[in-house]
Amino acid sequence: MPLSLTDFAHLAYVLLTVPVASTLEYLWRGPRRPRWDLRFQLQRDIAYRFIRHAMPQRTDDSDIDSLDIPAIMRGVRAKAMPAAVLAAEDGEYRAIGIPARQALVGEDEFSAAGVGADRLRELWRQDQERERQIGCELVVAADVAKQLDADARLACRPAAADEKVVLFLHGGGYVMGSSGSYRQLICRISRATGLRVLSVDYRLAPEHPFPAPIYDAYIAFKHLVCQGFRPEAIVVIGDSAGGHLSLALTHLLRLAGGALPGGLALLSPVTDMARDRPSAEANRNFDYLAKQPVESPLANARLFYAPGRRLSPQMRRELADPLVSPVNGDFGGFPPTLIQAGACEVLVDDSTGLHAAIAAQSPTRPPVLELYEDMVHVFQAFSARPESAQAIASIGRFVKDL
Repeated sequence: MPLSLTDFAHLAYVLLTVPVASTLEYLWRGPRRPRWDLRFQLQRDIAYRFIRHAMPQRTDDSDIDSLDIPAIMRGVRAKAMPAAVLAAEDGEYRAIGIPARQALVGEDEFSAAGVGADRLRELWRQDQERERQIGCELVVAADVAKQLDADARLACRPAAADEKVVLFLHGGGYVMGSSGSYRQLICRISRATGLRVLSVDYRLAPEHPFPAPIYDAYIAFKHLVCQGFRPEAIVVIGDSAGGHLSLALTHLLRLAGGALPGGLALLSPVTDMARDRPSAEANRNFDYLAKQPVESPLANARLFYAPGRRLSPQMRRELADPLVSPVNGDFGGFPPTLIQAGACEVLVDDSTGLHAAIAAQSPTRPPVLELYEDMVHVFQAFSARPESAQAIASIGRFVKDL
């Protein structure tokens, strides 16, 4: 969808005014955070302005009946997260369609899935009556590709009996984002881990709300198993909403009585959709992410779970379900987990809360929590920052040690 004249004018305004104002502030007052250089402060300020413009801000349900939420989200997607170019010297990728109808998935697997049980069964029944494919991209870094046979490196099956693979779940608040928009980050993860990466284009809200994204991730995991990858050889990595989805997928696998992945690496994960934690307010002047409170009908939690539905005590209880707020789940015997977050991001409390929850229930195998000083939401995507390189290298070490 092309930009409207209004959006184009706003883009020009931001690109002309924000760099000037941000540079003058930096030169006069110094960096907003000690570790920020001018380039990073400019990137943060421009991203913040774009996000604030793309997503209307609401504080309550007073005008929910007049909101055309699907139209708003289509407008948001038109302004953000274009597909990234992957240079041949960096790596290669191939588009793959996964059949939604999987032999390894049965309707009765979802009976213990809490608030998602009935809806998951309905999604399963729909896929038995039609042909549907889940779009994915298989990405391999150039250094990794050199070690694989040309016919095998972009095939969605093990190249060796003990091969590990990464299942990547992208962020974007469940309303935008794609494998294409994450190609460069995925390629860096492939290079650091030495593994091929399957990235899933799960269905997005509000057109496809809870539990459709979780169901698609579940099908993708089962597909890898069906292709010959052992469950414990699958490492699930996700950022932001993709981190939330990684956790929800693992909870669903456990509830279904299935084998769990070999490990999880979570980059600035969303873990609690039922409440707003203190860091949402404390860090709002530093992070580029403009998080709306759960009382807003345009809050990501509500767009994901029940778009267009008024907030009620019943909905608040449903938002606390472990498939919606994974921090409330059962973490006994949970796979090894690495959690990374920026210390000044609005969602840092989601990461520290998750770490505390897993550590309390799995004291013999506590998760690893890495907080990066002065960093923002999903700072790993800011490839010019040394903290980004450090974090990606840490993910590589974590995966190789599994």
